[in-house]
Amino acid sequence: MLFVVSTIIALDHRSCTPGFTSAWSRKSVRSAVPIARAARGGGGLLPKLYVYDHCPFCTRARMIFGLKGIRHNLSWLANDDIQTPTGLVGKKIAPILEMPGETPMAESLDIVRRIDEDPTWGSALLQPSTGREDLKAWMKGVSGVMRLLARPRYPKGYFPEFAFQRAREAFVRNHPIADPETGVIPGKEEWLQIGPDVWNKWYAQHLENTPALLEQLNPALAELENLIHHGDSVSPGGVGYDDIAFFDRLRGTTLVKGVQLGPKATAYLKSMSHQTDIPLFWALAM
Repeated sequence: MLFVVSTIIALDHRSCTPGFTSAWSRKSVRSAVPIARAARGGGGLLPKLYVYDHCPFCTRARMIFGLKGIRHNLSWLANDDIQTPTGLVGKKIAPILEMPGETPMAESLDIVRRIDEDPTWGSALLQPSTGREDLKAWMKGVSGVMRLLARPRYPKGYFPEFAFQRAREAFVRNHPIADPETGVIPGKEEWLQIGPDVWNKWYAQHLENTPALLEQLNPALAELENLIHHGDSVSPGGVGYDDIAFFDRLRGTTLVKGVQLGPKATAYLKSMSHQTDIPLFWALAM
């Protein structure tokens, strides 16, 4: 029997019952977005956004709704739900935006642009991308170690997309991880041939290797103190596409116990969490 999680919430402030996901944990959010930031536009059907909570690209799409205070329906997709996204856009992907009377669309930055530039919700808010090479280099430099830290934690976390065992198994099956001995990431075909016993063993080994991985990540996190312009935006000029591409990655570090974030990085995470109405993972950290 197939079970599908598709929990829909009309979001205009943090009023959800805590305990099911990080988005509803009182501990992970210390300053709620005021109710006064409720929807602009009013009337008619609300935009619907299909997402996974753990997914950085889904975080990108969610950010613009929070930044502009736009009320919308948030639908958590089960990780093994192929039918819903395929029926909407032709393949299993997230995020997906469904606007009333329009063809559903995927691709996180396209969704951000579609919402930010829609006059229904006022003038465009986001500053253009600055193309900062230092930020790009930093994100590229930590991508490998972050993958090894975050990927084994996702299916163990208290996320709505992993509410069922088969959804957790689907994540591991669809996300190869490096061989702990060689560091080589198998291709999809090879990964499927390796089988679940080895998958689970490798995932567990990387989880056990957290102290060594943190020795690589924490020095890189210290570098952020010189890269973050201000607590409210990573680059000068205010919140922009630099933040859309940066906060989604930095949020993942809050799922890992033992990360050492400096005062500037911590202030930035808290500020962006407040501005976007997207809780961090500190309450779920492992």
